[in-house]
Amino acid sequence: MSSEEFDQVEHPALEQLQSLGWEYLPGDQLSPPHSTQRKSLKEVVLESRLSDSIQRLNPWINQDNLRKVCRDLIQLPTSTLMEANQQVWQMMVQLISVEQDLGKGRKGQTVKIIDFDQPDNNQFLCTNQFKVEGINQNIIPDIILFVNGLPLAVIECKSPYTTNPMQSGINQLLRYANRRDPADHEGAEKLFHYNQMMISTHRDKARVGTISSGLEHYLEWKDPYPLQVSQLGDNPNSQQVLIAGMLEQNNFLDLIRNFIVFEPEEGRVIKKLARYQQFRSVHKTIHRLKTGPDRKQKGGIIWHTQGSGKSLSMVFLTIKIRRDPDLRDYKLVFI
Repeated sequence: MSSEEFDQVEHPALEQLQSLGWEYLPGDQLSPPHSTQRKSLKEVVLESRLSDSIQRLNPWINQDNLRKVCRDLIQLPTSTLMEANQQVWQMMVQLISVEQDLGKGRKGQTVKIIDFDQPDNNQFLCTNQFKVEGINQNIIPDIILFVNGLPLAVIECKSPYTTNPMQSGINQLLRYANRRDPADHEGAEKLFHYNQMMISTHRDKARVGTISSGLEHYLEWKDPYPLQVSQLGDNPNSQQVLIAGMLEQNNFLDLIRNFIVFEPEEGRVIKKLARYQQFRSVHKTIHRLKTGPDRKQKGGIIWHTQGSGKSLSMVFLTIKIRRDPDLRDYKLVFI
């Protein structure tokens, strides 16, 4: 990375993340030989942080089951990037069950990997220049975001003064995930088994995609909801808006839990993440349902333009309603 990229893009991103409550450690402090967080550069999960978090969120769990859960998350028995990624997402969001006797016989017990209901109960860590050893070469993403030791987001930073910085950043992300030509093994695919967001930024523009996104599917996040753009200062840039809107800890976990779907399309699985207008409209609908003057009357209308993702908006809304204790018993009618 050039000093220009660090000073104008990476450093401001790290500072903003820290202002949102993310702990920061440089990548070399999480890597051997300077740290015990990883035994080798091949490891992408911070296992001690993962183990400590699971123990804290599930104080009843015994050591055998704790080791089993960590092992299941780290040693994924899957053959493709998408299969591994979907399995990790299901384990985080739909939870894991282990057999354990808590005093009433040996029964299945649910294990939390992440506390989505109380974000403050989790460990949020951002790091930069975190080296990962791949099959043929090492990769060094600019910024990685860990929650409870799991690397859930990768940010690639480019200078705004280079030629086609957005395309360059996305191409770098595709290389890291070994998606340009998988047979070449030019990346470190295992890092992306856990990935929920891939972000390319050159300060003036920032776009986000998922592990299945092509160049044309990376999109801006233009609204820091529930904040207003004016609350971010004078003329905030695209990078600042995206970080405030997507990487604020409550929003980040909410997006992972309620605004991601895996859909089969033309014989392959596509991972889809909500766009900012879908996230905003779902939250405004939930607020209206809970606070409207007469909950028996019409809640309101969501106005969509063609191609804006109406069907997925309704899927995300349904997921949110079903997880909300005040709304989960409502009947939903789709026409």
